[in-house]
Amino acid sequence: METKVERSHLLRAVDKNGPTVDINNLLDNYIRLGPGQYLIWAISFLIIATEFGEIALISILIPVLRCEWDLSVSFETALTAAIYITYFITVPIAGKVSDFYGRRRPIIVGSIVVTASGLLSAMAPNKWLFLLCRVFGGVGVGIVGSGGPLILEVTPNDYRVACVTVNMIGLYFGKLMVAVSAYLLLSLLGWRWFTAIVALPSILTCMLTTLVPESPRYLIVCGEEEKAMKSINFLAKLNGVTLPTNLKLTVYESENRGRFKDIFSYDRLRDVISLSIILGSNLCVVYGLVVYLPLALSSHVCGVSVNNSTGLRHTCTQISSSALVSLSLATLCGLVGTVLGALFSFCIGRLYPIRIATLIQIGVIFLFYFCFNMTSVNLSVAVFITGIVNCIEWIIIAEVFPTKVRATSISVVNCFGKVGGIIGSSLVYVLLYSSPVSLVTLFLMASVTCFVGTMILDKETKNLLLSDVDEG
Repeated sequence: METKVERSHLLRAVDKNGPTVDINNLLDNYIRLGPGQYLIWAISFLIIATEFGEIALISILIPVLRCEWDLSVSFETALTAAIYITYFITVPIAGKVSDFYGRRRPIIVGSIVVTASGLLSAMAPNKWLFLLCRVFGGVGVGIVGSGGPLILEVTPNDYRVACVTVNMIGLYFGKLMVAVSAYLLLSLLGWRWFTAIVALPSILTCMLTTLVPESPRYLIVCGEEEKAMKSINFLAKLNGVTLPTNLKLTVYESENRGRFKDIFSYDRLRDVISLSIILGSNLCVVYGLVVYLPLALSSHVCGVSVNNSTGLRHTCTQISSSALVSLSLATLCGLVGTVLGALFSFCIGRLYPIRIATLIQIGVIFLFYFCFNMTSVNLSVAVFITGIVNCIEWIIIAEVFPTKVRATSISVVNCFGKVGGIIGSSLVYVLLYSSPVSLVTLFLMASVTCFVGTMILDKETKNLLLSDVDEG
């Protein structure tokens, strides 16, 4: 006989016909970490790598496209901002859909859109269709990002830092592979073949996403115990664990999933505001540096172009091999910073390391402000520090929100964060040549704002169980 006991805003359903176990106990003590999670981690890694490879691609292509299509500064800005603006529009909608219909579908659909966008970009006959392809790319990245909580929700609590770090490493790995591919192929094959080759791994990613199970935590919140057990059994089989046939899950059923008003409730408003400030200001620096590096280092002159409307001549540059090496070095530094941020989070906690790292970031940018000695080594140091901050902030974002609104909450924070990314990446084109000191000032102000956000944030999530977040 089934009994239901009301508990806060959730319903706990317990079936007396078999042993009942909580999802945290099941993942932490029975299934544990194994090949099942490694498979999902690997697929998530590839998704993030292909996504951010597509984002980094445009900063490498713009110096080339400037000559071929006679791009104005405003159009270059539009090409860079297009993927962020469409992501900004798409991600809150996709997050709400993910909390209503699951994590798996957005991952599959979004991966297909990103793949199509990359392949069609290589075939675009003019700048306007190329811009349209970038717009669709932003939509795809926004959709697939809303399924991101899946990797956290299948992982035992003790390994949450590791699973988020895998995603962050995938971010820098995607950028690094694009830089290395550009070094080897861009001048040899031209930008079209280079763009198509960069998009090829996303085809493999699309096929692998079909192997991903639905999140058991999400299904439990939906009251879908039978489907949740299927996902659990999938993980258990891959991990070599045999579960009792009559095992029952403790189900916390909630009909109020993905509601925006729950995100902005009194007990979560501080988290949303502080994390939005941290992410937005840090992405302003991160994306600004991503765009700045290839533009500032593109020193190889490839010709002179005449603007058809104004008759003005400007020198066309193509990113040089040495610049691509410097870009790869900076990306590697960001990757190392990500790993270090994960170690700090695991050993010390989340709050103090992110505050200290942000202060160091302010100091590094402050030195730029006074000497404006933005060499590849100094920029690599800046990327290294932002890697630490970026990793820790995403660990906090992944842990602090309950399952029933996790995708929506992360999407809203990410949405506000992308505002900073749009500002940073767009203003680089305006300020780099007209007022470089103003560009450094922008990075400095963003870093100070990021530190303010870390001081507003007051929740340490190191020892917090996801079930505690769900019931809180």
